[in-house]
This record gives sequence, structure tokens and C-alpha cells, in this order.
Amino acid sequence: MSRYFKTALITVSTALSIVIPTVAEAITFGFDWTGQIAGFGVTGLFSYEETQSYTDGIVRTDDLDSLSVSFFDPEGNFLRSYTDNHLDAGVNFNFDTQTKQILQSGTYFDPDGINIGDGSRSDGLTFWSKPPQSSTPHVHLDDWLDEFGFTIGFSSHEDVAFPTRTTQELIDTGRVGETYIDQLTDLETKGKFAKVYKVPEPTTLIGMLGLGGWLLSSSLQRRKQYSATRKARGKRQEAKVY
Repeated sequence: MSRYFKTALITVSTALSIVIPTVAEAITFGFDWTGQIAGFGVTGLFSYEETQSYTDGIVRTDDLDSLSVSFFDPEGNFLRSYTDNHLDAGVNFNFDTQTKQILQSGTYFDPDGINIGDGSRSDGLTFWSKPPQSSTPHVHLDDWLDEFGFTIGFSSHEDVAFPTRTTQELIDTGRVGETYIDQLTDLETKGKFAKVYKVPEPTTLIGMLGLGGWLLSSSLQRRKQYSATRKARGKRQEAKVY
């Protein structure tokens, strides 16, 4: 059994153990994000009581029944998970029940921003939206203590995504890490916020199997994306050499 497949199975098992003891009225969603420069990944699950009424239709951090977040390196290898993340200090998560989107365009501590993983943004892995001094919506992934030793993707961050800027525009700022400049493809593509997906109800055997399949599919899809990108990068390097 490959190391990656073992990781996928562990991820599925862990997620199932988190979401199974949920209330009958809870609805569960998954989310997935891939960085614009290095290709780091963030995936997660969250749930809330569907029958409740929420101000302006927004589910806030304190409204959540559960929130789990996992981080992956550019090759799809598992780095770390945060379970019951909604209970951690500093975490900020807001979900629009009407648009079915996680709010990510605002400052990381504001009602339209996001700050998950290490909520203190000091000694772990964090996925967070823009700082107060920036007016351009974007998200970052940071390894604050450089625990995993990855090179910088953009500015001082391991990875970023700017939904309003192309990869070429980010390169033109001169702030993209040298490790990635010659490897980047699809230079006219813009970055993306984390996407939300509806997942099966986990309260039945069929639902649990469906949820496990969704998580495994998400992990395998990330691996396929990495392999495709690596091949494209290899062809680009060959073109430069010859």
C-alpha cells in the first residue's frame, strides 16, 4: 500500500470519526483550496444546524457544530489537521447559506474574512485572508515557524491566491519565490478562493461511505492535478533547453 493511499485512508477515517456524532438537523459541507503559486492545498469539513435561523443568512464561527481543516504540500502529502477548529482561539469562519460560499474577501478577523488552522497565526499552519493594510482580496497559507522547511511562494508566504490577479501579474511584482518562477504554467489564470461542496449526510452507512468517497476523491484529484502540472512544467523546461 502506497504512503499516499495510507494517508488518504487515515484522512477519511479521521473525518468520519469527527462528523458521525452530529445532531439530526445538521448539514455538512466540504471545502477545498489550491494555492496559485506553489500548489499547497487546504481541505476541510464543517457542519451547522440547518433548521436554525441565522442573521443575514450567515453562519458564523460560534454557530458551527464542527469544523475540521487539513493542510497538504504541493505534492498532495498530508501535513497537519486541526479538529474542532471552531473552538480554537482566533479562528474566524463565515458561511453564506444563500450563496453557499465561504466569505474570504475581507480582512482575516472581520465578518467577511477567514482565519482557520492555527488561529493565533504564530506557531502552526494557517489559511487566512488579507491583512488590514491590503485593499486587494486574497488568501494566504503560512507555516509560521517554518516547521516543514518549504521555500517561499509569494512575498513572505508559502502560498497565496489572488482572485483578481493573474499569475503573470503576480510574477511581475517581483515577489514570487525564485523556486517557482520557472515552473509556473497557465500564467493568465487567476487565483481562486476555497470552494464549497455539499457532502452526503453522515448519519447512515450509505452517507458515511459517500463522505469517505468524497474525501478520497478530493485527495486523489489533488494528486492528479499535481502530476499534470509537473508534466507541463517538464515540457516547458525541455522547450527552454532545446
